[in-house]
Formats: sequence, structure tokens, C-alpha cells
Amino acid sequence: MHIPFCPQHCPYCAFAVLTGHRHLYERYVDAVCRELQMWAPAQLGPFHTVYIGGGTPSLLTPGQLAQILTTAASVGGIAAGAEVTLEANPTTIEASKFADIRRAGFNRLSLGVQSFSDTDLKLLGRFHDASECDEAYRRARCAGFDNVSIDLMFSVPGAPQTHWQRTLERALGLAPEHISTYSLTIEEGTRFAKRHREGDLNPVSEAEDEWCYAWTMERLERAGYEQYEVSNFARQGYRSRHNWGYWTSVPYVGVGMSAHAYVDGRRQWNVSQIETYLSLVETNHRPCAGTEFLQGWEKREEELWLQLRTCDGVQLDDRECRALERADKFAAMRRNGWLCLDRQRLTLTRQGRMLADAIGLEIAALIETHVG
Repeated sequence: MHIPFCPQHCPYCAFAVLTGHRHLYERYVDAVCRELQMWAPAQLGPFHTVYIGGGTPSLLTPGQLAQILTTAASVGGIAAGAEVTLEANPTTIEASKFADIRRAGFNRLSLGVQSFSDTDLKLLGRFHDASECDEAYRRARCAGFDNVSIDLMFSVPGAPQTHWQRTLERALGLAPEHISTYSLTIEEGTRFAKRHREGDLNPVSEAEDEWCYAWTMERLERAGYEQYEVSNFARQGYRSRHNWGYWTSVPYVGVGMSAHAYVDGRRQWNVSQIETYLSLVETNHRPCAGTEFLQGWEKREEELWLQLRTCDGVQLDDRECRALERADKFAAMRRNGWLCLDRQRLTLTRQGRMLADAIGLEIAALIETHVG
């Protein structure tokens, strides 16, 4: 479920978010619940995971969040032991709601910390500071959350490597169950992109970015975290079950402005304008902006590059294995130590994860050329 409201639009963010619009919160929650009810019961639940992201969904009241969960439970059912996650910013105001959010039925919290450097947080346009991150984490634990994830961002323009090292060490000192680390990329349409075009912002070099990622993988593994996906690390038993579903083609329902769904091989996505979304749902129309049906090679191609991002890799069939083993490019990638093929299961090495997207596309192209 996508909640688009945010206290600010961060300069690096290219997501569909809205600042202000507090007067629309209640109306939007009603619309999200109404959209959930539009799905045929056969296409729903019981839900094994629920993920409310954004935006900043913790801006909503605990009562509004409970309303969404109650609706999900009534239309599809929420399975016993389901993972129910809420994204939140580590500000004092939001942290004050954590106990009520836990009572509303959420059992996993994802904190958008991004950095423990106040200098970097200011550049990133964040409203919180490092001390608030510590306090928010403490409040999450006091509220009864025993499954907490922290989002962090490396390769911040102009920040020395020591900032990232201190950030990760401070996160490890808190001992969350899950850590997501992302390299900051300059996306089109963002304020960072505008500053970059004007020569006012220089991204870190490729070499610096690679160093940060390589050090991150080594440090988190040494601390006992499993890298189960390119950007995600977890203590044993605490992988994000929701995100794991995305990478392994588990069907999911998506509701809210710009949300995506994938059911019965069909992907669909909602409109990304708030008033259009609200007016469609309020007049009992599905807010769908487009659909695509994945089948055949198109479906397999997506499976290849998504599953290759995970620690389990992707299981190949006989024809796919033969196609790769005949390709000089594949042999070169093996010599470079980027991937491993063992009993028809293809996985990336630690070095290969640094090039995951490029390798995934290349593997798909080689298989299509020699099999298709």
C-alpha cells in the first residue's frame, strides 16, 4: 500500500510523493480501503505479508493505519504470523506514535535513517538528526517491536568515506534485525539532477562507490548479517518476507496512488495523480493506469534478473545451461569470478553483486540469443 504523503520532498527522491495535503489524509485512507474492497475475494488473501510504504505512512494517525489493516483483514484475511511492516522516519514526532502503531497490528518497523552524519542528513534534505535516529530506535524497542529494519544510504556526494563507515558502525551498535543499504543515484526529475546539470553537485566516482559497497558487504557479513539480496542484509530468520516475494515472483496486490500489483501473471499499476486516483475510486472505478501480461520469454527474462539478485540465485534448465556454457562472454564472467554455476543454479559472487544489474541483463541476452 502506497501512502504518498511526506513532510518534505527529498532532493534525491524520484518517487510519487506529496508534501502538505494534510486535508486529504482521511479521504485517501478511505479510498485505499475502498480500492481494497474492489479486488475479487478469489484474488486476495490470506495475506502473508502487508507492507505500507511511501512517502511517509507514519504521518497518518495510528487509527487511520489500523483502519487499513482492518479492511485488509476483512476482505482477504491476514494470515497468522504474517509480517506486517510500516515505513517510518526517525523523527521525534513519529516516534511518539510507535506504541500505538504496534498496538494497531504492525510487527515490523522500517526506519528511514539514511545516515548517522548530521552533515550528510542536511545535504539529503532530511528533517531528523542522528540523535533522533537513536531515540526513535529506542522507542521502537520500548514499543515492543522485535523486528526493526534500518535504511541507509552510501555514496553521498561530497561525503568522505569515514562518514559512511561511522554510519554503518553506529547502525551495527543498535543491532537491528535488518539493514538495507543503497547507493545514492541521481535520478532524473529530482533536485539533485538539476544541481548536477548546473554543475553544483558532483556524484562520487565509480571507484569510491565500489569501495563503499565492497566494504559494506564485508563488514556486515563479519557482523553476522546475511546478504540475501544485493541491497539487503538480515540476521538469521529476519529476511524481509515481503520483499523476498517481489524477487521470487510471488503474487501481490497493490493499492494506493501509483501502486503496482502482480496477480495471475498480470502486472498493473495505478494512476499517479492524487485527485485522479481519489475521484476514480470514489466513483467505484478501478484506478488502473495500465496493465501488462507477462508470459513466455518476457516472464522468464524478468525471473532471471530478479532472482539473480538474491543469494539463492536462479535455477536454469538444460537448454539455458548449454546456451551459457557455449558463450564466450559467460566464460569470461566466470573467469572474472563474478558468478558461479553449480548443478544448474546460477548465483553471483560478492564481486558479481557489484555488477548485478549489468550481469543480469547480459545473462538474459545470452540465453535469449542461444535458446530463443
